[in-house]
Amino acid sequence: MFSSTALSYYHSRNRRGDMQGTNMKALWCFILLLFLLQGCASLFRSDEDIRKEQEAQFEPYRQKNSIEAYRTFIQKYPDNIFIPLAKGTIEDLEFAPYEQQNSIAGYREFIKAFPANRNSVRAVEKIDQLEFSRIEDMDTAAAYREFIRKNPHSNYTMLAQQRLQELEFRELDKTCREQYRFDLMLYRLTVSRLQKELKPAGAVDLADFTLFASIDTYKGQRCFHTLLIYGDTIARLDTKSKESTELFFEPVIAKLLVYLDNKFARNKEISGFSFTIASSPNRFYGDAAVLFKYYFPSVSVHQFAQRQLGHKELLAGAIVSQTVFPH
Repeated sequence: MFSSTALSYYHSRNRRGDMQGTNMKALWCFILLLFLLQGCASLFRSDEDIRKEQEAQFEPYRQKNSIEAYRTFIQKYPDNIFIPLAKGTIEDLEFAPYEQQNSIAGYREFIKAFPANRNSVRAVEKIDQLEFSRIEDMDTAAAYREFIRKNPHSNYTMLAQQRLQELEFRELDKTCREQYRFDLMLYRLTVSRLQKELKPAGAVDLADFTLFASIDTYKGQRCFHTLLIYGDTIARLDTKSKESTELFFEPVIAKLLVYLDNKFARNKEISGFSFTIASSPNRFYGDAAVLFKYYFPSVSVHQFAQRQLGHKELLAGAIVSQTVFPH
């Protein structure tokens, strides 16, 4: 058995060991806490601090403003928030000399050399712009036809179509004056005045059309043709309905027939008058989809103009063809 002195000594040593162990644990806990606090401090840095740090990394390369400098920056700091800006600036610097040259050949060379560059879209637009400017300088129907043929989806195709339509209208006006003593420009003015008087018929705005005209033939007989080109909204019209066929007659066609009879009454070269109701997104005769075609013999039109024939009789005697619009 241990003596009381030995037991006292044993318990005293155990208490000192426990205290030392406790102190060591406390020390390690303190060290771990410091480490965690330092880590948290870095984790909880503000976005503004991070942005400033990364901007400072980017600034020297931005100052150099060269393709080589930006590529070095991208390689050195792949996670920097200014990487997209650096890449975009590289593409702009690649495009800059071609834009300064501003030539069709130069832009085509750029597209070939840098197909993935975002400015390739701008290069295509520049090519279209330069080609159309050249056509505008020529300002001939043949030039606009060629532009439309080569560039059916250009941003300038609609402008080319409008100008071509106008030039061809003026060419026809010259022909009508010389051969038929008919003023086509005055006819367009008359149509324009009629449009101001027209009111919508249900879902169809009867006045919302572009006028085109031509000298046409029907069964070997020469006729004066009027083309009324509406927009896309008319595409929903039921072309098989009798009401749709009659929709344009009384408010538009009948009034124009009276005018045309007055101008062509003594001209035996014109045997009749035809009308086409069509739809085109750009109001261009070249891509117009036909809905209805009407043909009125000049004899019947003259009787109608002299009130010897009524509206229904004239329309009943007219040849009307219907074309189902492709939905």
